[in-house]
Amino acid sequence: MNSLSASILAALFVVTTTLVHAGGFVVAGARVFDGQRLLPAVSVVVDDGVIRYVGDDPSSWPNLPRIDGAGHTLLPGLIDAHVHVSGAEDLRQALRFGVTTELDMAAIGVPPKALAALRAQAAAAPDLADFRSAGYPATSPTGHGTEYGVAIPRLVDAADFVASRKAEGSDYLKVMLNGVRSFRTGATNLSAARVKDLVAAAHAQGMLAVAHVETLRDVEAALAGGIDGLAHAWRQGEPSADLARRLAEAKVFVIPTLAVPDGFLRESRTALLVDPRLQGAITDRVRQHLDRDFQSPVPPAIGARASMDLHLARVRALHEAGVKLLAGSDAGGRQPTAHGISVHRELELLAEAGLTPSEALAAATANVADAFGLRDRGRIAPGLRADLILVKGDPTADLLAVRDVAKVWKAGAELARAR
Repeated sequence: MNSLSASILAALFVVTTTLVHAGGFVVAGARVFDGQRLLPAVSVVVDDGVIRYVGDDPSSWPNLPRIDGAGHTLLPGLIDAHVHVSGAEDLRQALRFGVTTELDMAAIGVPPKALAALRAQAAAAPDLADFRSAGYPATSPTGHGTEYGVAIPRLVDAADFVASRKAEGSDYLKVMLNGVRSFRTGATNLSAARVKDLVAAAHAQGMLAVAHVETLRDVEAALAGGIDGLAHAWRQGEPSADLARRLAEAKVFVIPTLAVPDGFLRESRTALLVDPRLQGAITDRVRQHLDRDFQSPVPPAIGARASMDLHLARVRALHEAGVKLLAGSDAGGRQPTAHGISVHRELELLAEAGLTPSEALAAATANVADAFGLRDRGRIAPGLRADLILVKGDPTADLLAVRDVAKVWKAGAELARAR
């Protein structure tokens, strides 16, 4: 998009975000995607930030305001399973797009005390997405993460390292395997034995272990070490039906982050920025970031488009094998993705890789909640948090309808989304 187009759109759409009434309400007559399947038009009752009832007869709550959901679909708030949070504005931006929870996969550059304060702020603020974090990642002395000039604690003893992360408030462990960087730059990589020790230490602390992977060898090391999930699909190596089958048998989830290689295609970012359904949430910050020039790491001989097709083929093999897939944008820092908006592109790309609309929506709701033990969200059911989005149309039939967000609630508090 050229600067003139950007300035015109920026002038047309002004986004304001404020807290609206946080009391109870009833959404009546909307289709309900409960995180896994589409329910017929029913009523959903919310009171004190919690879903109290899902069904045909909300008469026990006669005094609550009624919201007419006819022609709309109510879904759980979206969960981005892979981001890097640098501050409150990231979380504010995510919520505008219906992302009510973000999972930080290594807050490089944000010290633990600041991260803990930000997490407490997000938990209390109805205009910020909730989040969880891995804190500092486990990496080798010159491995991925160290290139940003941040003093990441040195990994000496796996049990001590993980215990320190747990004490700092980390919710899960991020393990860095960087086979491509090792080949290209000589960066050191973690050994398979080291990965196994880290995973065992994480499990001893009651934490999941999630691995950043780049090559098939990285995936093999993570799988042999008992990893719980992969923070990317591999970006070097062919699709592998056998490896996909073994990941499925081991119940290893994968966060493909397709939006990252796709983001190096300018036309993909432009398509997001001009989609009329997203305009009410796009800020100057989002527009300026996605309208930048990004240098693709793919060698020119291969090309970004061919690389993207290979990424889709890898994810298609994972899906066909029955691997649990989670939606994640890898938003934050230098990536050609942005908080909130890029989850919507990730959903579209998962569908291109073979997922049905309902399967793609589950990848951003129930699948993430199940994988990370977030038992209070990710579904629409009595007793769960009222993290909800109301969208126009039926995204289980037309997936891109999920972009047409009419209302967002975080723990029952509605966010004003005014143009």
